[in-house]
Amino acid sequence: MSESKEFARLIEENQHLKEIIVGLQKQLQESLQGNAQLQTQLSDLQNKLDILITQLKKRNRRDFGNKTERHNPRPAVVESDVATIPPPNKKKHKENKNKHEKHILTQNLPIEPVHHLVKPEDAICPTCIVETVPMGNEITYQLESIASSLKQLQHLQEIRACPKCKQYVITAEKPCSPIPGSYAGPGLLADVVVSKFTDAQPLYRQEKIFKREQAIIPRSTQSNWVIESAQTVKPLCELIKKEILASAVIKTDDTELKVQDRKHIKNMRKGKMTAYLGDRHHKLTAFDYSPDKSFERNKKFLADFKGFVQADAANGFDALFGDGSKIEVGCNAHARRKIWECLTLNNTVCIDILDIYGKLYDVERDIWDKSPEQRLAQRQSKSKSLMEELHAKLLPLQLVLNPTNPLMQAVNYALNHWAALTRFLDNPELDVDNNSCEREIKAFVLSRKNFLFAGSDAGAEAAAIHLTLLASAKRNDLNPIEYLTDVFTRINSMKTSELHQLLPDRWVPAPKQNDSS
Repeated sequence: MSESKEFARLIEENQHLKEIIVGLQKQLQESLQGNAQLQTQLSDLQNKLDILITQLKKRNRRDFGNKTERHNPRPAVVESDVATIPPPNKKKHKENKNKHEKHILTQNLPIEPVHHLVKPEDAICPTCIVETVPMGNEITYQLESIASSLKQLQHLQEIRACPKCKQYVITAEKPCSPIPGSYAGPGLLADVVVSKFTDAQPLYRQEKIFKREQAIIPRSTQSNWVIESAQTVKPLCELIKKEILASAVIKTDDTELKVQDRKHIKNMRKGKMTAYLGDRHHKLTAFDYSPDKSFERNKKFLADFKGFVQADAANGFDALFGDGSKIEVGCNAHARRKIWECLTLNNTVCIDILDIYGKLYDVERDIWDKSPEQRLAQRQSKSKSLMEELHAKLLPLQLVLNPTNPLMQAVNYALNHWAALTRFLDNPELDVDNNSCEREIKAFVLSRKNFLFAGSDAGAEAAAIHLTLLASAKRNDLNPIEYLTDVFTRINSMKTSELHQLLPDRWVPAPKQNDSS
């Protein structure tokens, strides 16, 4: 009987131990699950922290750092190498400075002689009491700025009549005014437009500058001049757009522009300004204004175009490439920039990728002035292998990086647009990036920082017209003041069929007439 009780007790203890073991297993399982959840939460928090750190460093770099995206592939200098670095050569720096000053003085600037005569009392030799004779001049040079000045032109149109019949009366012609009924001359209009859109001088600042020259020209008057002169040159602007659409390759980029709108709840809405660059054979640039940020104007502008379109990977441009008439060309500068922005997160990987991009751009610098055949050969022999190496670096990163990691987003950008990014390898007319178009946009952005917004849609459209002429003149190395002055002088007296003579890539200055006075 006692054995059975002992056996029952052992069974009961065994059962109790099993329950304890099951409980412990359950607690262990819950602990492991909780640990896994904690690991997941920790990973998510780490990814969010990486994003915040990246954003902070981006903001600090933007506000306080160097704006260029330079990457130095060379290793940092160690202490042992410091002694081997020669001290700076101050004499060489001084020589370079003098060389630079000589370069300034040898530019193609007009020379105005300024004579300095010896005083009469010093012209007598104190020993011989004889007047000295000239031997020549000691010549030195000095750069001087001559302030611009306003003047009123009094147009005197000669009137002649026949003394016999008294019927024939003829009046001499004068150049057509750029703005009918306005007293603004071509040179003054050109100066206002170039100062606003090229030199980033808002009209209220120009009003102060004119006031220093004893001329009162309110900004409201200048605003009217900008809008009305834009209507004068609008046919020429439309002709530039047609020439650009005849290109085989068009580059495009855009930026937002605030527009004053009294009907809007905030009295302001956002439109955008888009730049279009023609190819090497159509060295012209057009700006187009859209009253909103949609891509409808872009689609309308490029509706009939067939060829290559180089742009960033904005979603709005995807609709352009659906029918196959336009082929997308990517921008490697955008892809590189996204990697460069992650340099603070994953230093080793990003440096390897940036080194490849550095070699790629070294090739581009060597071939930019070569013939199309030479460019194609160099890209096939050098750039193609570099892009393959870059692709091999990017692919494994997709398997190890978290989707929210900024570097993963940079990798996805490059791989998702790989066909567009590598299209330049097989066509020498294509560029490796869209930087030339971005530079045109940047010039407008610098002006926008000063005038802040457009007063109306009409003002924004006028800005697009003037920017078209100024950017096209810049691409053809023209003096914008001289070019616009000549355009404003001649355009109203020309037939529509003759406007091609005023295109910046074909423009020949009108011969200057001698002053009859």
